[in-house]
Amino acid sequence: MRVIAWFKRLFSKRASRPENLSIEIDLIIEKFHLVKEAKRLAEMGLPSFHEKKPTQKELEVVEHLNLLREVIQQNYIRQSEHINARVVGIELSYKSLQSDALNAEFERQTRKLMDEEGAWLKKLAYNAMVRFKELEIFKKNNGLEREANFPSPSGLMLRYSVLVFLIGVEGILNANFFAEGLSSGLIGGFIYAALLAGINVLGCFFLGKFAVPWVVSKPVAGKLFGSFSIVFAACFMFFVAMSIGHIREQLMAASVAPTRDAWEMMQNHFFGLSDLVSWFLVAMSLGFGIAALFDGLSIDDTYPGYGAMVRRCNHARDEFEAEFEEVREELEELKQEKLDLINQGFKTLHDLSALLRKIMLEKEAVHRECTDKINQTEVVLYAVIRKFRIENEVAREDGLRPSYFDTLPSLSPINLPRIENEKENNLIASLEKDIRLYENSVNEQREKVYTLYEQYISRLNHLKYH
Repeated sequence: MRVIAWFKRLFSKRASRPENLSIEIDLIIEKFHLVKEAKRLAEMGLPSFHEKKPTQKELEVVEHLNLLREVIQQNYIRQSEHINARVVGIELSYKSLQSDALNAEFERQTRKLMDEEGAWLKKLAYNAMVRFKELEIFKKNNGLEREANFPSPSGLMLRYSVLVFLIGVEGILNANFFAEGLSSGLIGGFIYAALLAGINVLGCFFLGKFAVPWVVSKPVAGKLFGSFSIVFAACFMFFVAMSIGHIREQLMAASVAPTRDAWEMMQNHFFGLSDLVSWFLVAMSLGFGIAALFDGLSIDDTYPGYGAMVRRCNHARDEFEAEFEEVREELEELKQEKLDLINQGFKTLHDLSALLRKIMLEKEAVHRECTDKINQTEVVLYAVIRKFRIENEVAREDGLRPSYFDTLPSLSPINLPRIENEKENNLIASLEKDIRLYENSVNEQREKVYTLYEQYISRLNHLKYH
């Protein structure tokens, strides 16, 4: 743990201070037990007077310091690589701010957008074109010159609400009439009335929506079908209304099977209603039936199929225009993004230049710090070895001093790579040149972006109007 702490202190800024150097020396002396070892060898008269090689402990100290010097060198290389990576990042940022690069990037992004969305837009445009051609042919074949008339979604909801309202109101009004002949009272009367009202109103509604409009169609077969539908609708309304009246009378007569008995009465005496209330019920049912018929007629254009075809055309057009607007908005966002980059370019170039100068100073500081640490290992070696040898001389009884004590062991040479600022200086020169020219070319860069944007908008408009 002491060695790790020593390494940390050596690599810290405090390690380079002279007042802390003695502490690091003491740590090494303590780590290798140099004082104790020097005295132990002295008691045995070692090293001998004729010894020419350092002791094992001295070699261990040299090995330890050589390892430390290699760690310093590796740390310097890592920091240099990190600094160089930052310089490369600045270079890429600088290239992206150059006008040609900005325009090329904008063109690449817009082309990619058009390639991805253009095929789908073409398909939607073709589909809309086919739909409108079909509509033109339909109008020509059927002699239609007016626009289709059909309710909006809110109007459509209103008409369906009217349909439900008619069923509910007719059921409620008829419930009182049917309740007079039912043991279940008003609830049973409402169930009977609601079922018959549903048959009456829904039947007339669907006849008005799908069958009766054919009377205005151009083909003869369609007109005949429409005429027949009007007659059928009138007969249906009257038949249902008379059925409701006869069922009420059978209920009033406490019939066990009112619908069967009503059917038999209708076959024998169709108009044989004996109660004025029953005739009023017939008239009311006819009124609701006619209202439902007209509600069905107003649910769409009166010409059969015209409203549906126009809605298909509108849906195809709306689908294309929605996609068109989405692509146009994306192009607008890309354009604005590039314009923002151009507007911020002048400041960004200044920031990049300042950052490069700061990095150059940082590079020099890292080189100076690592050089100081390597030089410090030489001082540490001298101090530690001298301490070992002095302790050995003091403790010797023979008074003999080994001859190799006059020379110090050498550490392995460590060469830190020379500081290279040529790339940074060239980049700074280019930045300063562009800063001087930038203000004069800002309008030109913007114009190029606008030109590219207009080209792709024209391509979109070509799809829209062709």
